[in-house]
Amino acid sequence: MNTAPPDKVPFWLDPKKRAIMYQIAVLGVIGLLAYYLVSNTLVNLERQSIATGWGFLQKESSFEIGESVIPYSAASSYFRALVVGALNTLKVSFIGIVITLILGTIVGVARLSTNWLVSKLAGIYIEVMQDIPVLLQLFFWYAIFYESLPGPR
Repeated sequence: MNTAPPDKVPFWLDPKKRAIMYQIAVLGVIGLLAYYLVSNTLVNLERQSIATGWGFLQKESSFEIGESVIPYSAASSYFRALVVGALNTLKVSFIGIVITLILGTIVGVARLSTNWLVSKLAGIYIEVMQDIPVLLQLFFWYAIFYESLPGPR
């Protein structure tokens, strides 16, 4: 029996080795692009005398925030303003989740009701509201309440 070894394939024609080479080439191009962007940004910032870093967080914010969970004034730092904004976001999110849970439960039970009118009204509400973005709904309800309720005295 004559078993000749298979012909050796050059590495540039081997699909596995070629795939590795392509990946190395792509990573190299991405690295060069990142180096170019970072160095160009640093040169432009230095040329225009723009300070970078996190030092601004200790400066006075000089603006008010209407509501805050923790004490805040215009003399507070930007870092404190960021913390107040994050806490306000968490507070609003929690309230929204609770209201959504209650409203969703009520509408869901109403949709399963044996009363024809209640079931159809809940179905219409679901079909209308499910495709409208929440932000648009907030604007709508804000406009309704702002126009129908009296202003502050």
